[in-house]
Amino acid sequence: MTITAPFIDFAVPGTIHVPARGRLALKLRKGQKMTITDVKGQQVMDMIAAMVDDPNERLSCMFSRVSSGKWDLNEGYTVYSTKCTPMLNVLHDDNGTHNMTGGYCSQWSNAIRYGTGKTFTCHDNLVGDWEELGLDVEKISPDMCISLFMNIAHHADGTMQIQEPTTKPGDRITFEAQEDLYIGLSNCPEEHNPCNAFHVTEMDVTIE
Repeated sequence: MTITAPFIDFAVPGTIHVPARGRLALKLRKGQKMTITDVKGQQVMDMIAAMVDDPNERLSCMFSRVSSGKWDLNEGYTVYSTKCTPMLNVLHDDNGTHNMTGGYCSQWSNAIRYGTGKTFTCHDNLVGDWEELGLDVEKISPDMCISLFMNIAHHADGTMQIQEPTTKPGDRITFEAQEDLYIGLSNCPEEHNPCNAFHVTEMDVTIE
């Protein structure tokens, strides 16, 4: 069951600095623009989203690919929901390399991949975002997560490889909300693989 969300104001215009390993929870009004800027380059930002009118309708990487007919998110792309409703349009993209297969780092994935114990991850940040927004954290799923600026190579032999991001300092991506949305952002804290070039840094989020 979805937890009844408290009253949360829609985001106001301005720039919010998200420190390394930090997070940001937002409520965007239809028509508002959100720009995510990789301040120093080679940093990943994970993003989840849900409809304000019905938080059970969530961003879906799978249905975004099916509805758009494209694997790769880039300028002109539309992000769709679990009900194939347009949620976000990409108005500008300096880089064009993002992970649209879904997923986020978690203590469980780190344990199986790297033999770690309890680690701080994007899943922890996204849970914090959803708690702040008053939403049901059990509804967070890998399919609702886009990893912005993440560089994953898919090889001809069927293997995949996480590589360092190709973003330069100041590279940005701008979305326009197509509905009233809850947004959860995680400035990825992962340092066990090259997804942040083994050096996590800050991001800026600008609302218009």
